[in-house]
Amino acid sequence: MEDAAIAKIVFKLTVEDIRPKVCTHFNLKIVHLLDAPPITIPDQGTVVGTYLKMFRTQNIKAYLGIPFAQAPRFAPPEIGNLKWPGVRNATSYGPNCWQKSSKNLDMNTKIIFDLLSNQKSNLDQNIYDENCLNLNIFLPDGFAGSTGFAVIVWIHAGDFSYGSSTTIDPFHLVFKQNVIVVTIAYRLNIFGFLSTGDGESPGNYGLMDQSAGLYWVRKNIHLFGGDPNKITIMGHSAGAISVGLHLTSREWSKDAFQKAVMMSGNHLAKDVVKNPTEYAKTLDMIANVFDCPNKPTYLLIQCLKRHDAKTIIDNMPPIEWGPVIDGGLSNTSLPFIETEPIMSFKVGNYHKVPLLIGLTDMEDALLIIENDNTNKITSEDFYKVISDIALNDLKKLYEPEFESVCSHSQIVIDSIDYIYDVRNGGDVLNSFVNFYTDKMYAAPTCQLADILTESESIYTYFFNIKPKTKFYELPTWVSVPKFYDQIFIWGVPYMNNYELVKEWNYTDKKISDIVMTLWANFAKTSNPTISNVYVKWSPYNKLNRTFLNINDNFEYKTLNNIHRISFWNEYYPKILNFTAECCSLNSNVLDIQEIDV
Repeated sequence: MEDAAIAKIVFKLTVEDIRPKVCTHFNLKIVHLLDAPPITIPDQGTVVGTYLKMFRTQNIKAYLGIPFAQAPRFAPPEIGNLKWPGVRNATSYGPNCWQKSSKNLDMNTKIIFDLLSNQKSNLDQNIYDENCLNLNIFLPDGFAGSTGFAVIVWIHAGDFSYGSSTTIDPFHLVFKQNVIVVTIAYRLNIFGFLSTGDGESPGNYGLMDQSAGLYWVRKNIHLFGGDPNKITIMGHSAGAISVGLHLTSREWSKDAFQKAVMMSGNHLAKDVVKNPTEYAKTLDMIANVFDCPNKPTYLLIQCLKRHDAKTIIDNMPPIEWGPVIDGGLSNTSLPFIETEPIMSFKVGNYHKVPLLIGLTDMEDALLIIENDNTNKITSEDFYKVISDIALNDLKKLYEPEFESVCSHSQIVIDSIDYIYDVRNGGDVLNSFVNFYTDKMYAAPTCQLADILTESESIYTYFFNIKPKTKFYELPTWVSVPKFYDQIFIWGVPYMNNYELVKEWNYTDKKISDIVMTLWANFAKTSNPTISNVYVKWSPYNKLNRTFLNINDNFEYKTLNNIHRISFWNEYYPKILNFTAECCSLNSNVLDIQEIDV
């Protein structure tokens, strides 16, 4: 798309968009200026913030590291006893929540994180503490109007195991769009999600931390010029899954927000929310590593509490932590996830708010096909993957001695193979990526939009553009993987990150302008195209599954792979149930034969 054509999409350019950049070596980063005005928070105390400056006239205010709750180990957050004497200096970030080293992240993700945080991020050298529940508030340096600024509460990514409230720099979204951005910390890995499957440690503490942060924001954001009736929760990947779970967490998240944004993550995807019984082997492993009894569970918890946090993190084996269904596990605290999220939606037990939701074109392509081993992927590899997935999905419906009594799993395998056409000469690499993206991202996105569009306006998108500025050499077959949308949403092309990128392409800046405006419009009005952009983006229509294709042209179109989405959402569950019934019938026949013998 030509520069002139892109400029037509933007209704209004600011002076900063066309002013030559004059920064010198000493201010390559945002620099701190004078103290921002003191603000007194009831039941806590007074904080003084700082002004952040980028270039001569770009200022915002920031209040950093404000505690919003305490974090007792393996227990819900506590929101009392947060007072401090005198004036608190809120000019630097608080400690991070305990997590494993980030050295295992691939180079592409590390570079993206550096760009998003506008610095050389190094979580390995940061300060960690169990008492890590703090938040950061970034607000425009200007008049808030009669009702106050719209508020975006950011929930960070990281597979519920790593990440930080400092991994994005919201400066340009705040400065250009006149919104408040609040980033919140929450407990991760074993400290945030250990579940013993009973009342000793139900789990989901990290999600409860997020709710405590939202409660703090709703109660206090007016002190910072924010409108408590215009709070949008926004998250990416694990953060997006969290946002989805807040939609169905009735008491923990009640009245905490008015809009939601979910990017590249969905809690309706298969195996995202687990049954706590699935962690039984994990508990045995943890007990063995730390020389603790695994039963009764209260002895395991007491033993783990005697170890310091660093020892636990340093010795923790690789475990996929995450949300669990905790309904009925505790008599002392309310559950965060009462039942399967899809069931909560189907019976209407969810918070009915406008939603903006979408995904990138290839999401986890760099993870599922490592080291560009595209030439080594065969149709047999693909067939093995779908076989494993079919068996795993069936096991969840039919547990006892599944493989020994059921030979009908081929029905499920063949149905997937038919849709992606690998055995008949289809493109294996393309089919593999489409299969994974459809199952884990596109189908759950449409499923959620189909349900919610009955009560609220839902805006769906596919992100199909990556920066024209080169900062990492992607494999030629990869289009737009995970995190690349975040570059535009947070205004990275306008950041002065010259250590990472010397100069950003003009087109990247204009695309970022449009995307930031769309997201900010939604936070302010629930309509992403209400002002300042010439883009057509109507609410989702489940008859033809309409979405905004975010590329050079910002096309509003109908989903072109509806048949694949319908397969996963409508037919695949029926095939699984039918096959499971066949397995069950075979099992009963075997039981009868054994009795006759």
